[in-house]
Amino acid sequence: MAAIDGRRASTEHLSQGLDRAALNVYTHADHHLVAPLRDGQDTSRKSSDTGEAADPNLASLNNLRRLSGKVKQKTVKAFQPRHKKQKSTDSETAPTLAPAPSGAADDARMYKPVPEQKGPDFKEVIKHPISSVQSALHGASGAKFSEALDNPVIAHGAEVSIVRAYDEVKSAKSEGAKESALVDLESLKKERQDAYVRWTFDRHVLKANEKKGIAEMRWLDYGHNLLRYYVEHYGDQYIDRNPNLPEPSEEAFNTSMERLVMISTPYQMLVMRLRHIYRWENRTETALYLGAYAFFWAINYLAGAFILALIAVVLQRRLYPPTAEDIREDIIRSEDAERTALNLTQLIEQHGAHGWVEALRQDLGPWFLLQLEDIANVLEIWRNFYEWRDPKRTMISLILLVQVWLATTFIPLSMFIKLAQLSAGILFFGLFPIASRYPQYRLLASPMKWLFWKVPTDAEWAIARLQVEAAHRKEALRQISPSRDPDGDEQADSESANNGEDEVSLGHFHCTSHSHHGDLCLTSKGVKYKTAVRSHVLWELHFDDITVLQKVGAGEGLLFVLASGEGHRVSGLKSRNEVFTQIIGYSGLRWQVTG
Repeated sequence: MAAIDGRRASTEHLSQGLDRAALNVYTHADHHLVAPLRDGQDTSRKSSDTGEAADPNLASLNNLRRLSGKVKQKTVKAFQPRHKKQKSTDSETAPTLAPAPSGAADDARMYKPVPEQKGPDFKEVIKHPISSVQSALHGASGAKFSEALDNPVIAHGAEVSIVRAYDEVKSAKSEGAKESALVDLESLKKERQDAYVRWTFDRHVLKANEKKGIAEMRWLDYGHNLLRYYVEHYGDQYIDRNPNLPEPSEEAFNTSMERLVMISTPYQMLVMRLRHIYRWENRTETALYLGAYAFFWAINYLAGAFILALIAVVLQRRLYPPTAEDIREDIIRSEDAERTALNLTQLIEQHGAHGWVEALRQDLGPWFLLQLEDIANVLEIWRNFYEWRDPKRTMISLILLVQVWLATTFIPLSMFIKLAQLSAGILFFGLFPIASRYPQYRLLASPMKWLFWKVPTDAEWAIARLQVEAAHRKEALRQISPSRDPDGDEQADSESANNGEDEVSLGHFHCTSHSHHGDLCLTSKGVKYKTAVRSHVLWELHFDDITVLQKVGAGEGLLFVLASGEGHRVSGLKSRNEVFTQIIGYSGLRWQVTG
């Protein structure tokens, strides 16, 4: 007999292949996975070469089974429609994977035949008609139900066949008979594995999608969906289901402002309370706060004390709610316009619905404008620092930043936090009072100004740029023209010679001053006003005498203020901006932008 897969069949694998095979069967190439290919031979099971059987009854059963199988095949073939034979091609066709079982031995029985089911006889029907009909109906329904359930993976006849194959292997007398029985057994095992696969695919695998590689699990999408689930499950009340922005209208704006004003009232009072403390308006109270701050800072309990204070404030609100006296005090302050309002509501009550805006403008307007100017200056300083407008000052600020970096890198974190808390205390109790009570020193009390010391703003840079250009222009003018007074005044020429510096004319500009029409004459040393009638010098100022130079009026006025407080104003000056720029540049003085 032919060997299986190049090896002789043995009985060591007899128990394998009865259940579903493991996933690594193709690696091991077990016998039951490869159908025995025998050229010119039928793949059906054969008896032993010698035709001998240990049991005559078993041999007769096998012969009867084979005979019934051949009769069934002949019958099916006789009734099948005949088709013309197709021309065979030279190319070989790949074998069918997991072919369906033939089903020839599905009705085989091992020991006892199927019991014959007889219907009720005529006498029984006549005697018990109702019970006979019920029995017939029950039998019919049971047959339908059993037909629906009787679809096992391995048919009963196939189970009988493989058990008989095992019996043939065990009962074989010769080596050839055993080898042939093993071939039949391996073939049955292969059919058994095919039946497992076929039953699963035919009944349960309805749709299959291709797997794109081994990284089928998209963890990013999974994490996104999981996070979205938990967010919507536990935070649904804080998710805005309306994606559209609110429609802008005056009513909606007023409603939002009303909510903001009402809810911010306690915070407005808190801000005013903090302002009252850091301005040292009640020195005893501020000193107590300063002492408490220093104590908790010294024992490293500043953060804990702040949290305890917050807890105490909340508990105090619960244990000691507002009383009638608190409401009385609030009413008194709201109706007394001389007292400082602690919130916007009190300010409206003090000055009325039509007067509170003007009161707010007068009280907070100057301070607010000053803060806006300081913020703009800080932003300009940061940009000019980054753009190296003054390389020397930028380098000094960089050195300071490097020192700060070294401190944050090598100082222990605990000490760094302690120093930060100390800095906050100095800022609140020391620098804020100076900036608030003495606004003229607010820049000196600004740590931001310390870090970017003398880094220019845009206005300061523009002034410096003008004065550098003016110096070069004056030097060029001295080299081109001789020294002379613009008006031909010999006395002025002698005074310029005595001063050791030539005076350069900057132009004449028609305007009005002190109700006199005339010309504003600019030189590199000062300014003077000459009337149009008789060319009379109405007033004359040296640049060193001017303390304030200010643009006034609707675009054509200029004001010169002296140290004594005396001032000279010109109006109708068409080239006011040019005159202003010429004076700033050619004067060579250090000007401070104050507006």
